[in-house]
Amino acid sequence: MNTNDEKAALREHYRQARIENKEKVSFDKILEVPEIQTSKIIASYYSYSNEPDTTGINRELISQGKKILLPRIHSADLEWCLWDGDISTVENKNGIYEPIGEIFTNFGAIDCIIVPALAVDSSGMRLGKGKGFYDRALVSITSFSVALIYSNELSTTALPSNSLDMRVNAAQTPEKLFRFS
Repeated sequence: MNTNDEKAALREHYRQARIENKEKVSFDKILEVPEIQTSKIIASYYSYSNEPDTTGINRELISQGKKILLPRIHSADLEWCLWDGDISTVENKNGIYEPIGEIFTNFGAIDCIIVPALAVDSSGMRLGKGKGFYDRALVSITSFSVALIYSNELSTTALPSNSLDMRVNAAQTPEKLFRFS
């Protein structure tokens, strides 16, 4: 089995596990992470479907005076837009919520990035949904990166990867932050 086939099988496994997991959990512990607490500008995402819920996290960060950037798909990449928490400035495009507004281009000003993942292994290798959007974003946004995952998505075995896959600095489960070197 090649790397792409392995990834596809793992994606299906983790997607199915998310469907079967009906338990509602909070990821608010991410608000206690020092890199999040000291950040002024945070690239995050607007969760959908069975992803860990970022709604409360994003709103709390905004209420703390932090600037939140949300991504929108543009061709093969993600563009980032400042979001003030107003739901009317996010539109649903094929089930994905994307911000409306001006593009933020100063990637050096971004203090950290919160990314979605289906799984993360003990080296910080992240398994995404397969389009490479966040891997390409992590090349440009080199600040502290943390993936939100459910507890059963922290892989004890190495995830298949190739030269285009990017590692994250940490993974946040509902219970705990895992840091990777």
